[in-house]
Amino acid sequence: MKDSKRELPEHLAPNVSSKCFVFRHSKYFNNKSVVFSYARGQDYETVRQKAVAFTNKMNKALGPVLHGSPEGRMSSRNRSGIVRINPRRTRAPRNGLYYYSWNTKWKGCPQHGGVSWPCITHTDNGAYVLAALTLELRTTNRDRVIEEYEKIRGTPKRKKILRLRPQIAIENFWPE
Repeated sequence: MKDSKRELPEHLAPNVSSKCFVFRHSKYFNNKSVVFSYARGQDYETVRQKAVAFTNKMNKALGPVLHGSPEGRMSSRNRSGIVRINPRRTRAPRNGLYYYSWNTKWKGCPQHGGVSWPCITHTDNGAYVLAALTLELRTTNRDRVIEEYEKIRGTPKRKKILRLRPQIAIENFWPE
């Protein structure tokens, strides 16, 4: 259990086995460590004061670290342009053909695999917009989503949703 009373400032930790203090801040040169060693005859208290002074100066300059959840953040692997919407390729067991769809899933979604909109039925752009509307409405009721889709067909809202989608070659887009 950690000691509730901390003697050193945030982002500064003692390393007793290596006889040093280590400053580590995620905004400092991509989480680079700065080591203050008191090994080889150096005075512990002098090195500690230098480490604390440096840490206080850097904490003030760099600011606080945002400890947020990755929920809702765009990752580098995202292929759709909208968080929580993904392309899906499934293989039909009876004939071995691949079918493509747009799938959306959110935290608290009642369906385990999310809600999928097949491209063969709704076209590629239509399935993408339906997935975006499903995510916006947070519902698994397909009739309600299709009703909303009919309302926005040919409007700037549909075009705005389609602008978020990256335009790349289809063979490079769908996951293997």
